[in-house]
Amino acid sequence: MQGVLRDGTQAAIKSLSVESKQGTHEFMTEIDMISNIRHPNLVELIGCCVEGSHRILVYEFLENNSLASSLLGKYQNNLNMY
Repeated sequence: MQGVLRDGTQAAIKSLSVESKQGTHEFMTEIDMISNIRHPNLVELIGCCVEGSHRILVYEFLENNSLASSLLGKYQNNLNMY
């Protein structure tokens, strides 16, 4: 899902399943790890929300793009998927 933050920044919003077996502590540990990773081929985690059973991740938004097209560009059609 796509959203816009108060400062006008476009963001990709991911709502995690309520049925997830992951507890709040584990979720927050994962968020801490993800937020400390910086790499040009990874989208940046902007923020998160944990309220009751709701867990939401907010990522940097990349318009009309995919990992394959970013990494492979015009060569993506040569990628064989099994």
